[in-house]
Amino acid sequence: MTHKVYFTANFKRQYKKVRKSSRWQPIFEGNLPFDGKNRSAWRYILDSFEERNPLPEYFYVHPLHVPKSLIQRLKRDFGLNNHATIKVLELHLDGHNGNHLLVYYDDERITVFLGIGTHSDLFE
Repeated sequence: MTHKVYFTANFKRQYKKVRKSSRWQPIFEGNLPFDGKNRSAWRYILDSFEERNPLPEYFYVHPLHVPKSLIQRLKRDFGLNNHATIKVLELHLDGHNGNHLLVYYDDERITVFLGIGTHSDLFE
């Protein structure tokens, strides 16, 4: 089975906004200090999900508490098991103390990008 990556409508709106921001330029055009392929953080993340490679600790992946309605929507829209435990994760595109965030759901079958932005963009 092929792994698929999906982008929600909310993610697409947020992505358009951050892509235009000069504050996000290092995420989309800079190079990661540990990547020998000279990829940006964004390209590294996309490649890692598509190739199913584990993410390094640099990105500080951790679970998020999200509304039950979001979990129900994920289950409905992507055909996930109603009884499965769904964990939504967040990673920091600019390292552990960074403020450029990606919110997503990931399992062996699919990755769903739910949101992208800073803490204040996403949580206030």
